[in-house]
Amino acid sequence: MKFFPLAAASVLALAGLSASAFAAPTVGATVYGPDGNEVGKIEQVTGGNVVIDTGNLKAAIPADTISDGEKGPTIGWNKADLEAAAGAANAEAGAALEAKLVGGTEVYSSDGIVLGKVNKVEGDLVVVDLKDGATSLPKKQMAVQADKLTFLATAADVEAALAAQGGD
Repeated sequence: MKFFPLAAASVLALAGLSASAFAAPTVGATVYGPDGNEVGKIEQVTGGNVVIDTGNLKAAIPADTISDGEKGPTIGWNKADLEAAAGAANAEAGAALEAKLVGGTEVYSSDGIVLGKVNKVEGDLVVVDLKDGATSLPKKQMAVQADKLTFLATAADVEAALAAQGGD
């Protein structure tokens, strides 16, 4: 299953709803759409976001976009609309990532430190030229954040992993 973040403004705009004071979302609770039909279940609540598992995918939405409905927690999208929006967000994020995976692009750690530059992409790995030599990093742990190619680990974690492999 895939995990997709969605923007609060988009959710609210599409739904035509305003954020309401909703009691804290509960893991396991069923989430409903504006039509009263089930969208999915709350799988996780973290950092102001709620992960909804539709059975086909997992989508993160801001917790403040959930309101109290007749049946329980309600969002402004039905299941098909949420899945379509998540698919579109995934395609957009994938295209942005692919555009950044070219030689010479700086690679940042999740804490904003430049790790090195992309040398090349080899299948599921990105070869990155670090200050101490080249290393391969998993492409699935790369994302575009604030328009920067980011490896989803801190610089300290990368250094520790390289040291453990004898790369330091």
